[in-house]
Amino acid sequence: MTATPNAWTVELDTTPDRSQSQEEFLLHRPGAGGGTERIALHDYATVYAVPGLYEEVVQRRLECSSPATVASALAEAAGEQVTDLRAFDLGAGNGVVGEELTARGVTVVVGADGIPEARDAAHRDRPQLYRHYLVGQRLDSGRVRDLITDEGLNTLVAAGAVGQGHVPVDALGELWDAFPSGSHLALTVSDVDGRSDLADVETMLARRTATRVLIRRHFRHRLSMAGTELFYVVLVAVKD
Repeated sequence: MTATPNAWTVELDTTPDRSQSQEEFLLHRPGAGGGTERIALHDYATVYAVPGLYEEVVQRRLECSSPATVASALAEAAGEQVTDLRAFDLGAGNGVVGEELTARGVTVVVGADGIPEARDAAHRDRPQLYRHYLVGQRLDSGRVRDLITDEGLNTLVAAGAVGQGHVPVDALGELWDAFPSGSHLALTVSDVDGRSDLADVETMLARRTATRVLIRRHFRHRLSMAGTELFYVVLVAVKD
């Protein structure tokens, strides 16, 4: 277990051969009124409710590199124009990805997630990062198109947010269709044990003849709780 500044400790459940959606950990709270709580890693409403818990488990303990990887790949593809990028952060959570984008010169304007707890955690942990934060499993297309136009959005980012029971690939495609020519798309997607997430994304992109892939490479997304390396693919594309 690892102590944190918040005085709670975390114990990972290292049961082997669990899928990402099945992983759990124990949260130990000391003192009066404390106790131990078993939490599913993908129970984001519960995870985000505890300041610093997501960073402790996912970023530090499981060494998740998707936020930094997608931000670096986008910056690489954009080159000197990186500071001209105005991003829509899909599956933004509490702002870990948005923070990485900002560090590389991207202007992060909009965050979006499926649960209000993510929005509340982003505003709590990283105030001022997002000018707008949308909530919903299926975002209102009219609202999104208005934001793209009004805010001059030209970048769609989704780090670890597509597939694996999160944002459906067709919903990503609908969002991407709303972005103007010259826009960038940057995402990381699962390539674990031959799952179809990557194939579905590549099929979606191939159907959009104006979309050209600039970067496609494998990387270690994170460790599983059992210590297995999980590999994803980072993709960056541009709309001609």
